[in-house]
Amino acid sequence: MAWPDPQRPGEPADPSRPWHWVARVEDRGRAPLPIGWNGALRQWMVWDGSAVTAEEAARRFAYLGPCLTPAETEQALATALPAEPRAPEEPRGLAALAASATPPPPPAMVYRRDAVRNHLLIFAGTLFGTLFLAEWIIGVR
Repeated sequence: MAWPDPQRPGEPADPSRPWHWVARVEDRGRAPLPIGWNGALRQWMVWDGSAVTAEEAARRFAYLGPCLTPAETEQALATALPAEPRAPEEPRGLAALAASATPPPPPAMVYRRDAVRNHLLIFAGTLFGTLFLAEWIIGVR
């Protein structure tokens, strides 16, 4: 988790790559963070947009390695050994009890045509009720 070159602390292993993984020193590498390297300015750009010098980065972060490019990620996934398919395990104990007590999901209760009709009837009832109340209020006075 140390910086790659002890002669250049705070600088990445491959300065041509724009993104690298680091971790806060106090996290001891358990929470990796991607940060950007600006080779022209020789400084890091962190997640909040602020610039961090290489010396400050060496104090604050532990270097984990460069981020993979999309092509490298695809290649790594293609060459990875496929996991052997396993049969799903039967639930046991409380999980089996909970699985047996859960009812199947209900079928669609209202068809779309009926739902549209119900919404139109509700709208019409609201409209006529509002007009009736308005006429009653205006007509009484």
